Amino acid sequence: MDPLSDRATLILIRRVLCPQNLGDKGRDVVQPIEELLPSLTSRNEVDLQLYAFLAIIIRESVQAWYNKITPDETFVAEVLQIIAHCSRALEQRLRNLDVESLVLDEIPDLLDRHITAYRTSHNPISQEPVIVNPREVYHALCPLPQLSPVPQLGDQRSIEEQKENEAAYRQLLVQAILSILLPTEDLENPCLTAMVRQIFSELIVGNIIANKASEPWLLYESICISARVLGEKKTRATQRMISGTHTVPVKVKGKRERIKWSAQAIFLTLVHLVVLVFSSVRLLIISLVASSSLPLRQTAVGSFGKTAGSGERRRSLDGGDDDKPTKVPVLAFKAWQCAGNLIELNSRMPWLSGFLSLIQYQAVYGPGGLVSLNSPLDR
Repeated sequence: MDPLSDRATLILIRRVLCPQNLGDKGRDVVQPIEELLPSLTSRNEVDLQLYAFLAIIIRESVQAWYNKITPDETFVAEVLQIIAHCSRALEQRLRNLDVESLVLDEIPDLLDRHITAYRTSHNPISQEPVIVNPREVYHALCPLPQLSPVPQLGDQRSIEEQKENEAAYRQLLVQAILSILLPTEDLENPCLTAMVRQIFSELIVGNIIANKASEPWLLYESICISARVLGEKKTRATQRMISGTHTVPVKVKGKRERIKWSAQAIFLTLVHLVVLVFSSVRLLIISLVASSSLPLRQTAVGSFGKTAGSGERRRSLDGGDDDKPTKVPVLAFKAWQCAGNLIELNSRMPWLSGFLSLIQYQAVYGPGGLVSLNSPLDR
């Protein structure tokens, strides 16, 4: 059996999360997993993967010591109910979130400030023999209590203190989230909430996300695998389009593949290009015509609104109240400024950076307001 198949995943989930149903041999039809476990999200495919993820965590971190105390399985079921309630409440809150402002404006704003502080810390004013620790400069520009003090290689006390502050911050973060998502009767159970808080803070956030998923080698391997898979798919698609067949091209080791162009292939490429241009123009016209019936972006529900560094810009743009989340035009999102800062456009091509900034300002605030807030292009 393939260990990554759905059948192996279901067996793992039933063995760990539904052990009381494994001993029932009198049933002719096996109950589906959706009827035995509480739903975590609105999609069964996502629930299956989350069930497997929770089964591994509970098997390694809860049942490893809990089964030595008592064979009772009610505690694990209660923990699973709490996690399911949190996941459903979190999904409901995400549905009311202004995703476009979060992804394209608020997160790039934080990333842009991080890039600026990182470059400043690694390009200090002082020269040798004066030595400045870049990490200390960065934490001075961006003070983060959960990552202070800056750990020193020869100072074991600073390393331990930083780990304690980070663990305490994770506990406070998860506790604040659970106080919003959990019902009142579950918050009054300190044993249950302590176990769920420990699972989220130490196992999921601390061990999996902070210690494994954010490692440079894992990120590098993920990028390489994704690029290799996409490159192979693109090569096969190009070969099929040129040859007109669905056969996979044979790769000769040590020789670079050559694409043989013919008159028929050139004609088909031109036809595809004309169809693509026509479809793009048609989609643009239909979108502009239908934009009048779209709701105003100001009435969208849910935006973090007051993120660090974007409050003054938002107040100056709209002049709105601080307590209400405000909107900015799509062309004024921080994603464009962050992309330019990431590739150092202002240093490499200052003329291009200034020209693009002038076009952006005229398009947003110039005559006509082509892409101003709630304009047809903006919606």
